[in-house]
Amino acid sequence: WHTESRLRSRDSLRQDFIYHALPGSMDWRPASPPEDDEQAIRENLESWDDLAHMHAQGEGAEFYRIKQWLAGETKLAPWEIEEVGPVEGKSLLHLQCHIGTDTLSWAREGARVTGLDFSPSAIAEASRFADILGFDDARFVVSRVSDAVEALKGEQFDIIYTGRGALCWLPDLRDWAQVCTSLLKPGGILYLEESTPTVNIMDLEEGPDGPRLVVKYDLFEEGPISEVGEGSYAYQEWPGERVTHCWEYRYDTLFEAITEAGLRVDMFSERDELFFSPWPQLLEPSRTNYWKLKDGQVRIPLSFTLRAIKE
Repeated sequence: WHTESRLRSRDSLRQDFIYHALPGSMDWRPASPPEDDEQAIRENLESWDDLAHMHAQGEGAEFYRIKQWLAGETKLAPWEIEEVGPVEGKSLLHLQCHIGTDTLSWAREGARVTGLDFSPSAIAEASRFADILGFDDARFVVSRVSDAVEALKGEQFDIIYTGRGALCWLPDLRDWAQVCTSLLKPGGILYLEESTPTVNIMDLEEGPDGPRLVVKYDLFEEGPISEVGEGSYAYQEWPGERVTHCWEYRYDTLFEAITEAGLRVDMFSERDELFFSPWPQLLEPSRTNYWKLKDGQVRIPLSFTLRAIKE
């Protein structure tokens, strides 16, 4: 749920490419690159702090289906419940939990949940939802992922759950994977769902027969992709201007980070459904909280799930 629209300009294109937003897309333009990762994370934090209340209680609540979720609708896809397996009585840590809707959906499945996010505003909304739903044992912690081991005082968990647009906000996947290993009990699992690198290299442009997808972005870009603009994936008309910095990931960088941290990947699957709609002209709802390419579009892998075990 954290992923921004991939309609973004790269450093290599900035000299000769001007982005003209298509109808229904968010309007972003290149921003100055940060001096270092610390500045990038700080500016990302400001951005997510600004969005949290709007996502939980404002115009973005419709995208998050907050009313339906509070009434009992789950945020979890059926394959997530199947691939993670029974969670009753198990400890589950949700990294980059944002406003806690996914976290508390796992609590409904019986897990003892802890959510962690660097945004105090997001954690405040998550804690408010826990109170509304009566999950007195749900815990929400303000911390960067890089500081999670210290923030959680070395506690270890049966399950670490993350994803849905989380990886692109991490400057170093190796550091992230080491944190995950440190926070997992022996035999514990790391489970994530993300947009595929295939999605991440595509952009939408106006063709002779209407909007079309084209390959435009460089997965080998090492620095952050820096932008300034308005809107949110949850509410494109949100007027607040903000600066964001995202990092690309590839399958090799992800798998290497996980295996080098001592985890064994035992399940990987790609799907033709996606948990947000970056190209509204080409996508249609496939089920609650998911979208697929419309009939007539060539299908590509849109999302993937991965499970890894700490042995």
